[in-house]
Amino acid sequence: LFLLNVRVEPAFLYRRPETVPSRRRETMRTAIVLFCLFLAACGESGPPTRGVPVAFESVCGKANEGKRVMLEGYLSFPDSYRGDDITVMMRLRPSLESQGTPVGASATLGNEVNHLEKPPDQYQKKDLKLHLADGQVVGYRDKLQVSGTMYYPSSIAHVEFKCGLTNTLYERANN
Repeated sequence: LFLLNVRVEPAFLYRRPETVPSRRRETMRTAIVLFCLFLAACGESGPPTRGVPVAFESVCGKANEGKRVMLEGYLSFPDSYRGDDITVMMRLRPSLESQGTPVGASATLGNEVNHLEKPPDQYQKKDLKLHLADGQVVGYRDKLQVSGTMYYPSSIAHVEFKCGLTNTLYERANN
């Protein structure tokens, strides 16, 4: 073999070029499906429940991560969202005039309890119509109790809030 200057490669190192991308694609698809199943298994299921009341200033503390908390405040729309989204990350503030950092609060679009009615394409504050846990419909001027599981958004997400609430329960605040 050395006399003919022929290079011998083991068969397991050689692959037909057209089969490599499809195998990688299939492996990637499998990995993505498994990852999604993992996230679904770790996510919360079942109806949302009332959380433990927490001061607005301390809700994003590390001690609250993964716990059910309850905040009082006012909801507003994000600056924008995609029209095909089924969940909108609302902004929760301690007062209507508050300019501080809000807390994110997820709201699923729909007309059922704990859902946000889909706003028009060009929406304003007054278009906010949220169905509470008891079926009442409220707007942006109504003070609410919002319970949810506190989490920190991914570092790659460019959001204006430090922490958010998921699996949210919306109720009218006792003024």
